[in-house]
Amino acid sequence: MNDLENQGFFRRNAVGLVVVLAVVVFGLLLSKGWDKILNKGIDSMSTVTGNFSCLPLKDGTIPKENCTLGVRSHDGSFYALDISRIQDANTDLKAEDTIAVTGFLLPQTQVAGSEWAIYNAKGIIKVNTLLRTR
Repeated sequence: MNDLENQGFFRRNAVGLVVVLAVVVFGLLLSKGWDKILNKGIDSMSTVTGNFSCLPLKDGTIPKENCTLGVRSHDGSFYALDISRIQDANTDLKAEDTIAVTGFLLPQTQVAGSEWAIYNAKGIIKVNTLLRTR
């Protein structure tokens, strides 16, 4: 009788342990890619999440008026946004809104002489989708 009770106890706990382990692994995978997910092996697309913010100039200052908006990722890097490829741009976004941007990521060095050359941006994202997140 005790053997039967022990087997039932181990089976119930084994299922619970597997569920807890799966949740922990899933959480770790989510947390590792929160600010930047690169899918270069699949479709050469990148997704960057962060805040819709004014881009800093090369000297580190951020213009107070007429600033150019980009995305500041959770690791503090800035990316310029080229939204010329999307038809329905979200026009009600405000500075510091949390956004997710998907598109082709070009390093700043590949876009010499661009309109973003005066900004201290890690790269330029040719945007396919731009969504407000929470």
